[in-house]
This record gives sequence, structure tokens and C-alpha cells, in this order.
Amino acid sequence: MNDREMIREIQRGKTEYLNVIAEKYYDDVYRFCCYQTGSSQEAGDLTQETFLKFIRSVERYHDRNLKGYLLTIARNVCMDHFRNCQRRQEKEELLKMEMRGQEKNVSKARTSQEELLITVKQLTQDLPQMQREALVLYYGYGFKYREIAKITETSIATVKSRIHQGTEKIKKMIKISEGGKCES
Repeated sequence: MNDREMIREIQRGKTEYLNVIAEKYYDDVYRFCCYQTGSSQEAGDLTQETFLKFIRSVERYHDRNLKGYLLTIARNVCMDHFRNCQRRQEKEELLKMEMRGQEKNVSKARTSQEELLITVKQLTQDLPQMQREALVLYYGYGFKYREIAKITETSIATVKSRIHQGTEKIKKMIKISEGGKCES
């Protein structure tokens, strides 16, 4: 039974097909969340949240690409997670600053020796979230620009730009880590 048929059956009340869909796409959604967060524990929680949101919205589902739809939900769940983490972190920092009565120095310098030890995973994690997301969807999942644009709710030109910029930043970081000079 294909995805469309399973969705029709779910919409008719046969909820057992939800498990089939979850089993079929769990790993893809989990890997996507893992790339986004860099944490297997957070990825597991966000994957669960993704499928809960899918279950709540399955009655309204009418898309042709179920995997893309699930990854769109996962993207939104991850974005919400990042926003919530950022708000929580900002509140904690304000509280610390108030308690200490002084400003916190945020910048930390990396030594050149540390730069040499950066792994490919770390290079990807150092990219802005939007570029990392586009690269994961493009290289990791093999989605086309048009599909990524739909998932990320942006234009194709934006997707191309994010992939290009992310790739260039990784090249630049690799060149620096290998001891080469980087032109700005």
C-alpha cells in the first residue's frame, strides 16, 4: 500500500496505518532532527513531536510527498525548539548578569591547534541553521531545489544561495584547518 492509500485509510478512521507511516519515516525524520540539533536525545524528542503534530493534522493532509511533508513539520518543530532554547538562554543570561552585576564576556577565541581538529560534523554544525538545513536536505536527502524551497517555505533562489554559501563556508573552514590561508 502506498502513502496516499494509507493516508486515505487513516482519514477514514483506520489509525493502525499511523504506525506503518511512523515506522517507514521515523529514521529520516530522526536523522534530520539530529543534523539540526546535533543531539541524539533532542532529536528523539523532536522526532516524537513531529509525529504527534502529523497525527493532529492528518485529516487536513493532501500533499503528494509525505516524506517532504513530515520533514517540513520536523523543520518547524526544530525552529520552535531553537526559539524556545534561545529565549530560555537569554532569560538565564539576564538573570546571571543581574546577580553578578556585570556583563558577560561571550567571545571565546579558538587556538589554531583546535582549528585543525575540527571534524566535518563540527563544520556543518558551525554553519548558520538555515544553511545547515539546506545542505542536509540537498546532500543528505537528495531533495531538489524546488522541493527544499517548499519544505523551508522559501524561494528556489534562496535555497540555491544557502547551499552555495554553506558549501563555500565549509570549503573555507577546511582550508583554514589544513593550514592554508584564506582570502576574504
